[in-house]
Amino acid sequence: MADRSREFWEGRYRAAAEAGTSLWGAAPNGWIAERVLELAPGPGRAVDLGAGEGRNAAWLAERGWRVTATDFSAAAVAGMRDRAGIDAVVADATEWRSPEPVDLAVLCYLQLPPEALAAAIARAAESLAPGGLLLGIWHDREDVERGLGGTMTPAIRTTPEETRAAAEAAGLRIELSGRRDREVPGGLACDCLLVAQRP
Repeated sequence: MADRSREFWEGRYRAAAEAGTSLWGAAPNGWIAERVLELAPGPGRAVDLGAGEGRNAAWLAERGWRVTATDFSAAAVAGMRDRAGIDAVVADATEWRSPEPVDLAVLCYLQLPPEALAAAIARAAESLAPGGLLLGIWHDREDVERGLGGTMTPAIRTTPEETRAAAEAAGLRIELSGRRDREVPGGLACDCLLVAQRP
């Protein structure tokens, strides 16, 4: 999600579906996949908040996770419903929480202003069972300083300090809070990373 309206994203997802293409591709986010493969004891129940076309949710389902994926775009959710193993729900990540506790909550490039992002992190935390893990990755505000701001304004970029504070306010224990560089055309992009657990 970027700094655009629900109508903007509805139009983009609908146009991609009509063209038989994908906005984000089919492969899961590499960092999310790496972290999930490290988890023990293994597949359980997961939510993917702001899932878009469901690339991470589909990958989780293929590996035996029971997955609920949400997005505020009905067109995106309609596409996810064609994917096996995903319970797709039209919902705003800042308001929705899982009706039953989950073992894993994923927030992948859910770019929101600080208050809205803190609300999404809080809802994800409320969805977690004790011992459940939140995995979050976002475009960091440092990208703007590096000249890789793209179409997203600084207001919807975030930092490890902001995501960590939101997770701690939601009662989560921080396992990782930091940044990583990622090669992109034109230089190195900066991702903001968060791994947090519900005690």
